[in-house]
Amino acid sequence: MRNRWNIFAFTVLCLVFAGMSLYLILHPDRTGVVPNYRSASTHWWASQEIYEPGTHGFLYAPPFAVLFTPFNLLSPAVLGEIVWRLLGFTWFGLGLWRLAKVLNARYGGVGITSGNFLWMVLLAIPASLASINNGQTNLYLSAVLVHLCLSIRSSRWNIAAICLTIALVFKPISLAPWLLAFALFSPIRIPLLAGLFGLGAIGFLHPNPTYASGEWIAFWHKLTRSYTPENLRVSDLFGLWEKTGMPNPFPFNTLSRLLAAISALWFVFWKYRRGGVMNASWGLWFATGMIWTIFNPRAETNSYVIISPLLAFAAVSYWRGVEGERWKGAILAIACIGLMCDGMGKTIYLATDVWLKPLIVLAVSPLLFRMPDSWKPTS
Repeated sequence: MRNRWNIFAFTVLCLVFAGMSLYLILHPDRTGVVPNYRSASTHWWASQEIYEPGTHGFLYAPPFAVLFTPFNLLSPAVLGEIVWRLLGFTWFGLGLWRLAKVLNARYGGVGITSGNFLWMVLLAIPASLASINNGQTNLYLSAVLVHLCLSIRSSRWNIAAICLTIALVFKPISLAPWLLAFALFSPIRIPLLAGLFGLGAIGFLHPNPTYASGEWIAFWHKLTRSYTPENLRVSDLFGLWEKTGMPNPFPFNTLSRLLAAISALWFVFWKYRRGGVMNASWGLWFATGMIWTIFNPRAETNSYVIISPLLAFAAVSYWRGVEGERWKGAILAIACIGLMCDGMGKTIYLATDVWLKPLIVLAVSPLLFRMPDSWKPTS
């Protein structure tokens, strides 16, 4: 019984994944966005165009089409769907486990008897359900962000550089934390440049280099077109703004996002000056979570899995900490459950679509400015 809390947590994870897998087997045609990934991989090796016109379709760099090939080759297709989600969900769960170990080091006593991992699972999983169901890269990005910040926290620069390189594969907007890390942490610069070189090499894994270079050019055109926040149903700060009936002119929108990026750089630099790498790693986690959600011109409701581990970790930290701050933990725990609103039935989904999740994150963001004591080293 010494492992009962961890067994319970792993049971929850297994049940969630088993339920998702069963749903895919019973409804093999309702596979979310993964067909876009399969199509891009197939077209890549057939030397066909992988970027269709417009703001939708395949939105990633050519290395994604190359790296998705093993999943695309699995047959039947539903097996590839399940394995793709299994890898992301496993990486996500491992991130929660590592965060729980950080909590255990300060609050847990004997790690295997602590309930910290269970609380991390119960609070972070609700926001992940829509992303797991849809098969999007947001689940991977959430895991990447956790492992990235834990690696920076412990000054494991090569691993941090790998995480940032992987993030560039999963989402072009990952250039924001890449630049933040490059600007602030000198030990990570050479590994980051090496990762960028490797990423470019993967993007040319094709028998016809001319075709590959053409797809890189097509990717740039797709990127500039798809990240223009016009006529998109976006669940970000400006989606919330528009939901109130307020005008959202393009210059105001773009300048606000630019100001947010500059503010993120200043915030992480300020954290670094005040508390070194440890404090900066927390600042990077918070700033990147905000940029990838409420300031992301392509944010969707299922994008908020990206920030759910941060909210969950802070919630447990405040609840485990001094008694006078437990109210912060309670608010953050409620926020974690609120991020599940798109999975609470059609009525709640329609009533909360686009506006509620950015409002939740915006409302609780002041509770995330300060690094909790649990993030500090114990020795």
